[in-house]
Amino acid sequence: MNRIKKMTVVLVAAALMLMACAFTVVTGLDQRILTYFGGGEEQAQLVSGGVVEVEKSFRYENGWTINIQQVLADRYSLAVLAEVVAPEGTVLDGENYYFELGMEVATQTQAQEGVGSWGYGPVILEQGDGQDNRLTFLCTRGSQQAEGQSLNGQSLTLTPMWLQESGGSKLCVDFTEEEQSYTVQLPEKDSGRTYEVNAPIQVGEEEMTLGELYLSPIGVAFSLQGEGNDARMWGPTEMDYMEEGAVLHMADGEAVAVRRVVSQTYDQNTGAAYCVFQTEEIVKPENVVSVTLLGQTFSLDGLTPVEG
Repeated sequence: MNRIKKMTVVLVAAALMLMACAFTVVTGLDQRILTYFGGGEEQAQLVSGGVVEVEKSFRYENGWTINIQQVLADRYSLAVLAEVVAPEGTVLDGENYYFELGMEVATQTQAQEGVGSWGYGPVILEQGDGQDNRLTFLCTRGSQQAEGQSLNGQSLTLTPMWLQESGGSKLCVDFTEEEQSYTVQLPEKDSGRTYEVNAPIQVGEEEMTLGELYLSPIGVAFSLQGEGNDARMWGPTEMDYMEEGAVLHMADGEAVAVRRVVSQTYDQNTGAAYCVFQTEEIVKPENVVSVTLLGQTFSLDGLTPVEG
């Protein structure tokens, strides 16, 4: 009886693995990314055009391996699925790890004086396979230009940099000592749409202009214009909290929260800013009827979108 039960468990596990593999083949999107966004097959179809298969392994003489598996991109942001595999006997437990993955876009200019950009770090995803010597990260990057330069059709170079543990044994692995890179081509088009809002928005005590608003199945991006010659590196303090209370209002009445800052760029010289965020879940951009930012709601009714 015990052998029969054991065989049943093995067969069920194998069936689940085959289903996951089949799902990835059909939709193109890795199940781990889809789980992160809390979606199913229908939602995966919405982003299928932004999936880039990579499946590149970097192996290092110190015994570590980095597996870059997939990129999910829209016009102004990208998310890279990466596995960090430690040598046998090294246990990677908990969530106190930071993996730095260099993500360089060929045509985006180098940092300019007076222009600052920041964003949240990578997310550790649920492993689910019981292996204690590996971690899976979702690393994100946004368009780091104050004018919001498109990533469509660009060349993306991926370079593992380092892994840092923030507590305990203070593990630190520097992959740049044996630098390796890989370049992929991002999709030419995306499934997002852009609206020209051109409406005033109150940012703290200052009035700025909300210009372009971009919506994709996985994110929202927008431009802000304030006064130039600003002495503050990051602009108005309230810009640091743009994602708090930011909501996409759907046609069916659902409210979808904005989850993470992918990138936020501010130009002191011109007062221009560009903000890129991830949404809490995968959405249909055409079903968004209004957007709330900093407690102010902007209707899209009557605005003509430009498709990606």
